[in-house]
Amino acid sequence: MSNVPRDNKSHSRRDFLSVATAAVAATAAHRNLSISAQEAPVLLPAYVADVTGDGLLGPDDASVVDLGLFSQRGFNLTAAPGFDHRADIFGRGAIDPIALESVIHSIDVWRASATQVKRPITIAWHYGWYNTLNRPPGLQTVRLKGGDYLSFDPTVETIFHDLKNEFGVTVDALSWIPQRDNKDNQDNYRNGFLRAPNVDTRHICLLYESTISLPFVGSRINFRSPVVQKLLRQDFVEMAQFFKEIRDDTPGRIFSLDGRPVLFIFGTHTWGLTPVSRGDFDTVDAMISDVRNIFADIYGSPPYIVGEEMFLSATGEFSPDRRRRTQNFDAIYVYHHASNLKPLRPGIEAQLPMSPLYIENQVRILRRTYRAVADLRNRFTRQPILVIPNLAPGFAKPGNPTLLLGRSGYADFLKLMTTVHEREHIETSWRSALGTSLLPASIYIVGSWNEEFEGHCVFPFDFNFSVPEVVQHGFDLAMPVKEVFGWNHYAQREIG
Repeated sequence: MSNVPRDNKSHSRRDFLSVATAAVAATAAHRNLSISAQEAPVLLPAYVADVTGDGLLGPDDASVVDLGLFSQRGFNLTAAPGFDHRADIFGRGAIDPIALESVIHSIDVWRASATQVKRPITIAWHYGWYNTLNRPPGLQTVRLKGGDYLSFDPTVETIFHDLKNEFGVTVDALSWIPQRDNKDNQDNYRNGFLRAPNVDTRHICLLYESTISLPFVGSRINFRSPVVQKLLRQDFVEMAQFFKEIRDDTPGRIFSLDGRPVLFIFGTHTWGLTPVSRGDFDTVDAMISDVRNIFADIYGSPPYIVGEEMFLSATGEFSPDRRRRTQNFDAIYVYHHASNLKPLRPGIEAQLPMSPLYIENQVRILRRTYRAVADLRNRFTRQPILVIPNLAPGFAKPGNPTLLLGRSGYADFLKLMTTVHEREHIETSWRSALGTSLLPASIYIVGSWNEEFEGHCVFPFDFNFSVPEVVQHGFDLAMPVKEVFGWNHYAQREIG
C-alpha cells in the first residue's frame, strides 16, 4: 500500500487489473444533486435526508437545514463558525434553499412509503507508518491539506476523526503489521489515533498486512511452511490482544458483525503455492480453523474475516484455489478496484481516465463475483459469503499508470456502484439479514483515508496527482462521499 522503507518489496506483490472494453450499461437510479445547483427539490436517499442522524425522518431534520441556510463551510480543515455539516446534504460546502426543499420532499416521500432508515457503513483504510515529516521525494502522490503529519500525533488524529465523521467515513480499518516487521506501527496507533479525545466517535477494525508479515516463495505464500504457520499463529495472538486492548482500555468502539470483530486481510489471493494441490487447500483450511480458535480464546469470540478474493479476471472462472479459500472467510473484498494497472517501464508515464468503459468493467467484476459466490457458504457458520465492494477513487502510484477522476465523476461512480450492489446482492442474497447483527446495513470500502503514496486518499488534500481538475479546494474526493452517504451518523450512535 505504501512505498515506505520498512518493506518496499511488498508493493511489487500487488497485481493490478487491466481496463475493460465494454460501454456503461446502467446508471444510478437514485442520484443526489450534482455539484451544480438545480431548480427542483431532489429525492435523497432516506439516510441522507436523516440529517439529525437518529435513524428517523421528521421535522427535526428539516429544522437543522433551515437553521443552517446560507451558511458556508469554507475550505480550511476546520469548518467556519456556525456551519453545521449535517445540513450540507449535497456536499458543496454551502447550504441553500434547494437543500431544505429536498429534505422536506424526501421526508414526505419516504415516510409515506414507511421506508426504514439504514445508513450504509463506510470503511476507510487508516495507516500508522508515518514517522517522519520527510516523505520520499517523487513518491508522495497526495498530501493532506495543511501539510505532512506524523502518525503518532494525537492532534492530527483528532482532526482526522472530526473530518471522517463530517464526510461520512464510519469505520477505520487500521493497517496492522507485527512488530517484527514494523516496530512503530502499533505504538503509533496507541500514541496518536487511540489517544485523540474524540476517538469515542470512531468504530475500529484491523487490516492484516499478510504480504508484509509472511514470507514469500516467488509471489506466493507457502502455507505448508512451518515458519509461515508459526508466524500466522503468532500474528493472530497479537491481533486478538490488540483488539482486546482497544475494546477494554480505550474509548474506541470495535466494529463487529455477527458479534465478532471484523478483520480484513490483505493478499489472501497469494495464499498457497501454484499449481495448487489438495494438500495446499487442506493446509489453508486447517490453519484458518486453528487461528480462529486461537483468537477466540483471547478475545472471547472468533474474528469476522474478510479475505481479498474478488473475481478480478475479465475472462475465465473463479479459480479452484480462490473458491476453496473463500469458504474460510465470512466476506470478500478487493483492495482497490484499480488493481492490475500494470507497472510502466522506467521513464514512461501514462494516464487513464475513469471512463464509462472503465466503470462498466467494475460493474462486471461485481456481477461475476456475485455469481461466483452465490452457492458458497462459510464453512464455520454456514452463512453466505458477503461481498464488500471497494469504491476507492483515483490511483497515482509511482511507476504505474495514473487513474484520473474528478469530483462529479467520483460521485457518479459511487452512485452507480452502490445502486448495482444494493439491487443485485443485498436485496437478493441478504434481504432477510439486513438490519440484524449479521448485516446491520450495507457495507462499502471508500479507499484509504491517509495513504500518501497511491493517490486514493479521501482526506482533504493540498495536491493529488489523480485529480487533474480541483474544483473544491482539495475536498474533491471527501465531498462526494458525503454527498452519497451523508455524514457519519454512527459517530453519535451505535451501528445497528
